[in-house]
Amino acid sequence: MAAGEGRRCRPLTQTRSKVMLPVGNRPFMEHVIIALAANGIRDLYIVVGYQKERVMDYFEDGLDFGVKITYLEQNELLGTAHALRKAEAYMDEEFLVVNGDNLIDARAVKELISARGENVILAALRRHSGDYGVLMVEQERVKAIIEKPGRPCSGILNTGAYKFGPSIFEDLRHTPISERGSYELTETLSQMIRDGKEIIPQISKGIWSDAIFAWDLLNANSLALGMKDTIISGEVEEGARIKGPVEVGEGSIIRSGSYLVGPICIGEDCDIGPGATILPSTSVGDSARIGSHSEIRNSIIMNDTRIGSGTIISDSVIGASCTLGDQLVVETGPCVVEVEEAFLRAEFGAIFADDVTAGSRVLASPGTVVGTGARITSGTSIRGWIERESRVIC
Repeated sequence: MAAGEGRRCRPLTQTRSKVMLPVGNRPFMEHVIIALAANGIRDLYIVVGYQKERVMDYFEDGLDFGVKITYLEQNELLGTAHALRKAEAYMDEEFLVVNGDNLIDARAVKELISARGENVILAALRRHSGDYGVLMVEQERVKAIIEKPGRPCSGILNTGAYKFGPSIFEDLRHTPISERGSYELTETLSQMIRDGKEIIPQISKGIWSDAIFAWDLLNANSLALGMKDTIISGEVEEGARIKGPVEVGEGSIIRSGSYLVGPICIGEDCDIGPGATILPSTSVGDSARIGSHSEIRNSIIMNDTRIGSGTIISDSVIGASCTLGDQLVVETGPCVVEVEEAFLRAEFGAIFADDVTAGSRVLASPGTVVGTGARITSGTSIRGWIERESRVIC
């Protein structure tokens, strides 16, 4: 399932679909494909829609990832049940359904494959904010699916990964339309439960993570980095120090005096330092530049971004092709963020979309969100939501 935009991850999804957001320096969907391939699954049918060209250009026919990909297009985004029906002609035996915009590991996929029964939901035990479907389970059967209860609670979450037999398509044909005017797979499953059909929950002990909002990428990034080992393919100059699991890609250089503490991942052709500090749970994309004496912690820095000297960034997501000046500071802490006309409590630094330019000595307050292509002059203090292509002048 890779057709949706991921509206609540805006502004990062203004230029890419959610499945292409990077965690651990790989798009969400690449982690999914790796987990499937590790379990011997080779035939993948990917339903694409929003920004489909970017998905197809990256993964192509799948051979570089050890799989064979067939793309199915969902021209109208009419829900997950509608998307799954696109694959009906290709499914003549048991198959898996997974979301391309979730982080999942090989263990979770193996658990789903080995689960007994024809209709299986991969579940996770989590405390959450009420933005996920919750499964009501009795005697190892799903008795009800409560969609997004809207309040903090602990429970058995529906991860959105399933195992089905071909008979599911008959049920999909009778999916009731939702209040949003779409056809959702959870509605299909709820109707199947009412009809007395057996739905099995498989509670996973593997890794699974979603990112409902842009700042949730930081948790998924931390989990993805935790699966990496130390691999130094680039150059580490004398006087640079590396501790813990750190990956440095080919063509990258870690200059003297820099201090890196894993888990972190530095992409290919990066230039770090001298004297830069990169602390745990940070990923730096390909061809990025981090200037001297800057400090980055628990953050995602995407491809081709330039960060000046003496800059401090914490708990933040910085999009691709950004240029951030010297002595820029992103503060971090509790904040209130407006998303789709709702105000949400969160705790992070800032979200910068792609192609943002910020001058020197810029101060970003916690919860700052900057849209694609915004320009921020030197010496400016910014907070709140800054719209796409805005000009912020001190």
